[in-house]
Amino acid sequence: MKYLPLIFLLFFALSNNIMAQSSNEKKSQNELNYLIQLDDNTLLKGEINKLTTDSIYLKLEFLGDISLSRKSNFIVEIEGGSTFRGELLEISNDSLLFDMTEFTVVWVKNIDIVKLTVLKWQDIGTEGYSIANQHKTRYLFSPSSYSLGMGNGYYQNIYGVFNAVNYGVSENISIGFGADFLSLLNEGTPSAFITPKISKKYNDNTYLGGGLLIGSLGIFDPTNPFIVLGYGVVTRGTENRNLTLAIGHSYGNKSLTSHVITLNAYSRISNRYGFVSENWLMKETAILAYGLRKFDKRISTDFGIAYISVKMSDTFDDSYRVAFPFPYLGWVINW
Repeated sequence: MKYLPLIFLLFFALSNNIMAQSSNEKKSQNELNYLIQLDDNTLLKGEINKLTTDSIYLKLEFLGDISLSRKSNFIVEIEGGSTFRGELLEISNDSLLFDMTEFTVVWVKNIDIVKLTVLKWQDIGTEGYSIANQHKTRYLFSPSSYSLGMGNGYYQNIYGVFNAVNYGVSENISIGFGADFLSLLNEGTPSAFITPKISKKYNDNTYLGGGLLIGSLGIFDPTNPFIVLGYGVVTRGTENRNLTLAIGHSYGNKSLTSHVITLNAYSRISNRYGFVSENWLMKETAILAYGLRKFDKRISTDFGIAYISVKMSDTFDDSYRVAFPFPYLGWVINW
């Protein structure tokens, strides 16, 4: 009996140690689990436990193992109430790596995540692409019938010389301003313009629009550079595969007054690349341009080649035309 107190103390110590280990394991498991809200608003606790080239695998309470498209994005809520939107890039034993923007990636520990809200790829891009077509309102220069949307905008630069800014005043109205940098440095009238546009969705695959281009082409005709171009435009298709026809008339001096027809096309060929074609037909000039558009998260780059056919005579004989190619290079930064 003299060993009874010692046995009792040993039993008590072992019991406490086992309970402490169980509590720590339970706490560790709870730290790994966070709230996950699926696209159908189902809200469960779980964790992300595997990534493959095409899928994100989650382990959820009650539902068990489920998979999402790798193109899904997340709204991430962390301790303290901060949130951000990001693409899941990697997972480790205790952390997740998110791409918040084109330039910023961040590791977030599982214990710091309060909630993940799943965003299907349709909310980020369209037709299966994880990067949206940020520059859907314009081809190389000619507009489509898509609307920028209220508060959205972009800065466009061509050759590092030509600059333009467009802004969505409302859901269906936008306005743009542009200027040629070199002509601003020279004496005389610079090349500058203003471009109001109105756009409206007609049905699921048809969009209508119209607008004006008012300004000057001082770099091309310093003697009488002012021009007004009015146009109507119709776009048929989706944001990633579409065809646009625009018909208008320009008014200026003799060389600037002309009927104007543009026929443009765009086709997405991969997650980061699309094919662009822009074609202008005027009284004395035709421009045929073809190129590729490379997408990043907020920046798109256009590079290609344009062929200009110029009529060198007032006669109707097309043998007096001269055609020459020149490269095209431009950038668009969206906000």
